[in-house]
Amino acid sequence: MPKFGLTMTAVLALAAPAWAVYPPPAVSGGYPVPVGYPVAGYAQPPDRLPPISDPMAPMGPPAAPMGPPGWYGPPGAMVPPGPGATDPCGFAFDPCASCDRVRPPRTSNEYWVRGDWLYWSLRDTPVPGLIATGNPNLADPAVPGRGNVRALGAGPRDVGMFHGARVTVGQWFDEDGELGAELSGFMFGREGSAAFFSDSTGTPVVSAPVLGPNGVPTVYDFAFPGQFTGSLGIRTATQLFGAEANLLHRWYANDDLSVTVDGLLGYRHLQLNERVELLGRTQATGGLGTFNGAVLPQGVTVFTRDSFRGRTEFHGGQIGARVAARYERFTLTAFTKGGVGANQQILRVDGTTTATGFGITRTAPGGIRALPGNIGRDTNTDFSMLGETGLELGLLVTKHVSLRVGYNALFWSDVLRPGNVIDPVVNFSQVPIDPTFGQAGGPRRPVNQFRSSDFLAHGIVVGVQFDY
Repeated sequence: MPKFGLTMTAVLALAAPAWAVYPPPAVSGGYPVPVGYPVAGYAQPPDRLPPISDPMAPMGPPAAPMGPPGWYGPPGAMVPPGPGATDPCGFAFDPCASCDRVRPPRTSNEYWVRGDWLYWSLRDTPVPGLIATGNPNLADPAVPGRGNVRALGAGPRDVGMFHGARVTVGQWFDEDGELGAELSGFMFGREGSAAFFSDSTGTPVVSAPVLGPNGVPTVYDFAFPGQFTGSLGIRTATQLFGAEANLLHRWYANDDLSVTVDGLLGYRHLQLNERVELLGRTQATGGLGTFNGAVLPQGVTVFTRDSFRGRTEFHGGQIGARVAARYERFTLTAFTKGGVGANQQILRVDGTTTATGFGITRTAPGGIRALPGNIGRDTNTDFSMLGETGLELGLLVTKHVSLRVGYNALFWSDVLRPGNVIDPVVNFSQVPIDPTFGQAGGPRRPVNQFRSSDFLAHGIVVGVQFDY
């Protein structure tokens, strides 16, 4: 019995420190702690709601997720992304929509790059009656209004089809299509035409017709049987290019994005460069040629050049829409754009006459239609409108690559065409090959008179587009 008492005393003495470390079990948060386990091991979980007295009362929202170390925000606030993280919505910049969206996204891609090959036709270049011929056996051959004249190379000149390229890049800033941007630029190669008429190719009479200040017509012969041998030619060149920058907004998109409607608003630039040249070569064989008012000896060749270069630049704003319908791997897209702005028209006129022979070359300013009265640079500004429309079919080759083929048409008003501004009236005393060259008197003719006309370009578009 004394031994049992000593043993119990020792057990109680050793157990006393343990009871000091582990206090008696207590109820924490309504959940009882099992006997013999510390309370700290059953602390309230952070995502566990406290007990409620009424079992039918609605439960509150779950606790907000914990933020990164050092971040403090209001309860329920979205945790900001850490350094280098991307937008959880999937777009680099999303100013208009939240990630907690209740509808599907209205855009299927964030960036796109497209390249097109253009095969277009441009409206023919207008050319006035710069060259004429006639029957040398009848009176007044090639003289306008005398009944013995036929124009050569006059009228609209078809310069053929133009090859060009267009590059387009774009981006949606948010997946709801509230805001996007697109840049595009195109350029056609320079194309032109040339037509030369010579006595050596079956045209015995080749002349340059003009009107005097008093309205009396006359001609300068470059080829005439027994008097002159030579040729006259017309050469043209045309080039078109442009660029545009637009803001985009998706006005409509159904749930599966099979039909979308986008609006655009932006800036448009177009530039048309054209040139019309009259080139002549003649040598006296029996008649009397003159240069700078002096008679030329036999064997001297005279070259004339009249150059008219026009440039029209459009600067203005535009608005438009683009509708796309998708079915499986095919896409049908139609678009239209309209713009208003200003056309800056620039006309450059240059002319020279050169006589060469016996080792001597002399040059005088002025040709036949380009003379001191209109040589130089003139500008004009005019109001202009433009419209563009197109229809294309696309085929989705891979998830990110599609092929496109379509047809586009571009209309542009109040464009400067150099062939329309060539003045037919000439002061003979300013023409270097006229016998009266250098004599005083007469009006300062020709002069430049700006005449605008409409311009149309249209053709096939074949391209490839990359979306990602």
